[in-house]
Amino acid sequence: MTSLRAAEFRRAWPVVLASAFGAGTGAVPLAFYSFGALIDPLSKAFGWSRAEITAAPLFLTIGGLLAGVLAGAAADRWGARPVVIISQIALVVGFAAFAVLPPSLTAFYLGYAMLAILGAGTMTMTWSRAVTGWFVAGRGLALGLSLVGTGLIGAVLPSYIVALVAEYGWRGAYIGLAALPLVLGLPLTLLLFREPEDSVAKDGPAQTSPPGGHSFGAALRTRCFWQMALSMTVVAVAISAVNVHAVPLLTDRGIDPASAAALAGLIGLSVTAGRLVSGFLLDHVRGPVVAFAMFGLPAIACLMLAAAGDNLWLCGLAIAIVGLAAGAEHDIAAYLCAHYFGRQHYGKVYGLLYTLYGVGAGLGPLVAGWAVRATGDYAQALHGGSAMFAVAAALILTVKPPRPLPVPA
Repeated sequence: MTSLRAAEFRRAWPVVLASAFGAGTGAVPLAFYSFGALIDPLSKAFGWSRAEITAAPLFLTIGGLLAGVLAGAAADRWGARPVVIISQIALVVGFAAFAVLPPSLTAFYLGYAMLAILGAGTMTMTWSRAVTGWFVAGRGLALGLSLVGTGLIGAVLPSYIVALVAEYGWRGAYIGLAALPLVLGLPLTLLLFREPEDSVAKDGPAQTSPPGGHSFGAALRTRCFWQMALSMTVVAVAISAVNVHAVPLLTDRGIDPASAAALAGLIGLSVTAGRLVSGFLLDHVRGPVVAFAMFGLPAIACLMLAAAGDNLWLCGLAIAIVGLAAGAEHDIAAYLCAHYFGRQHYGKVYGLLYTLYGVGAGLGPLVAGWAVRATGDYAQALHGGSAMFAVAAALILTVKPPRPLPVPA
């Protein structure tokens, strides 16, 4: 098994590298990890409340609902590579357009919806579709490495945005976001990213994952899919609430903006660790058990964060633990989706799963914003997040594989 895993990595490491940079500069990580550092500048520029501004991720989710499954279906039909390239180019235009944003909440919300639509092909299902095709024995670790760029980008993006806002204003910060997929993501996609089906014609047959599995309709008729979707959606609510509100949560406690941005950057570092740790464990331990641990620990971290006050060490530790769950979630979802439902219709099946827990990611910041407006602080929001993590952990632990498909006579 070890030799097979090594052979897979020798053959497909360029795909993993391109996926890491492409996923890290995709629509969702750039929009979410930058958002917390943009809340106060946008509020000062337009007079919008935090609750109004933090509704924008919900519109990002709505755009994902419209485009996520379609992007997955397009990758199933035409391959992931052309879908990714078109989306990366469109995403550059989408972020750059915010530099001319008028003082209109409607335009602001529509802009975030369009980011998801234009960048749908940069979401997890396209990168993981290729990776799950190249890897069998080392699939978990390969998925973790292929998505590690989202954590690395998340680690530096809050400070990057704070620096851009200070130097060029919030409009310049959006131009800085547009530069990332153009400079980091697209070149590597053009040079290195391809699926195993493409390599058959170029390099000869490869030892890859077979394309069979459940059809889209058959997957949707299983309890397994919907239980996974519910668990992922609930945990996404809690993760995104902490992620997006990390900077204002900390500054409300008297922590200076630079330190708050640095602590928020710990989410990105721990996302990277979460991807690698969960990816390694998925190759050696049952997936639901790995998920239970990764979703259960942040339930304790949210309670810790609620009680930490302005203690930088405790705040940083709690935020880092939540980041572990954020890193693990995509790996776990991609791995279980391929493991339970196969690869033939992976783009559509995982595209729907991704879209559904994207709904949770969109709702999380908005719900937390409402809770803060109603109570005056983040304590109740953090207690609610703790409960959500606990529920999600219990749901994922009790997932049972779907019944095997009948073998054709």
